[in-house]
Amino acid sequence: MMIRTRAAALLLIAAAGTAPAQSVTFLRPNYIPTDLSADGRVACGNLVGPYETFRWTAETGEVRLGAGTVDVLGVGAGSPDISYDGTRISATIITEDNTMATQGIWTEGLGWDRLQPPIAPDGFPIDQSISSAWGLSGDGSTLTGFYWYQGVDGGGTPFFGRARPSSWSQATGLVGHEVTPGRSARINGSNYDGTVLCGWEENSFGAWQPTIWRNGTKIRLSENEAFVEAEQLTADGDTAVGFSLNTFTLNREPTVWTWNGASYDEQRMGVLPGTPAITGFGIALCVSDDASIIGGVNFYSFSPGGPADGFIWTEGTGMVTADDYVASIGLDIADQIQIRSVNAMSADGSTIAVDGLHPTTFDLVGAIIRLTPDCVADLNGDGLLDLADVNAFVAGFLSNDAIADLNGDDVFDLADVSAFVTSFVAGCP
Repeated sequence: MMIRTRAAALLLIAAAGTAPAQSVTFLRPNYIPTDLSADGRVACGNLVGPYETFRWTAETGEVRLGAGTVDVLGVGAGSPDISYDGTRISATIITEDNTMATQGIWTEGLGWDRLQPPIAPDGFPIDQSISSAWGLSGDGSTLTGFYWYQGVDGGGTPFFGRARPSSWSQATGLVGHEVTPGRSARINGSNYDGTVLCGWEENSFGAWQPTIWRNGTKIRLSENEAFVEAEQLTADGDTAVGFSLNTFTLNREPTVWTWNGASYDEQRMGVLPGTPAITGFGIALCVSDDASIIGGVNFYSFSPGGPADGFIWTEGTGMVTADDYVASIGLDIADQIQIRSVNAMSADGSTIAVDGLHPTTFDLVGAIIRLTPDCVADLNGDGLLDLADVNAFVAGFLSNDAIADLNGDDVFDLADVSAFVTSFVAGCP
């Protein structure tokens, strides 16, 4: 055994090569990813048509989770989101009696938990819907979105069928957050622990305005007559992304808001070259937890169904098309997808979830793109590269254990050895 181990070690040293590459995984047709776990290894999304939620890992592929609303009610709503550890997913699902859309949380090994009914005291179901889900905190404890409510506005006029911004956790149950009576609002996203929430609230003319609820206090990020909103937050809640109005060009531009200790400072990012004034617009949809990389979508006309490009922003590159960014890191996928939107980003910034069109068939395509190399050699997942990883690889290689099949081809050969040595020498990011 000692001789075989020594021989394997010598082979490792001799097989050093190039660094492990970035990668892209295309999902099956009509599976569109909407969110990623913190390390990008688990995704969730919607299946076009049934609008049913799915969960994806490299090992399982796309797994449908059931409880979709479209097949029964004819309508779908909301956006599936996933916890940092990939074990919990929020989505709009159907009630157990198949009569209403409601908020739900899926937990690995347990399945769906429907959060309503009971309906909130001021709740008022409308159009076969109680509520819808639009976000999930990083720790998986807090679902966000809205429920339909009724009441009396500031002038004493009764109203019903408005959207009340809400969150739910096991500790608090359903909570309706501050909203101007008679207006609608929605919570799109949450920080890690559910203490900071972001979304939109209507102004007096009905236009959506980017809004944050920080520790229960509502904060308007900007005020204008455009339909704009905040989409997502970093784990600490100190950075929000979305879009706001450029009052000079009248473009709605991707925007970052940064907490200064008392309020949020606004910085618009501009739009991609070729975007017309007034009618073109862009939305920042996702951000890494260190706010070093931001993704979203840029539309070249007023219609969201018109021409569009996904975009990536970093301090070094500025705002560029996702196609150009992906090509710049060595991924040649232009013949398989034209990226229309960067829908989600892992908290560590390593991975993006996108959708787009096949350049020749124009089929809708979803993909998970790894922007940074995997740390292949960290076999025990402790963030360190040391003798424990070497021993784990050698033992796995000699016993034909899957842990040592680093290229996933079910063959244990020099390619796996090369991948391990290269990753070990390069070190983890």
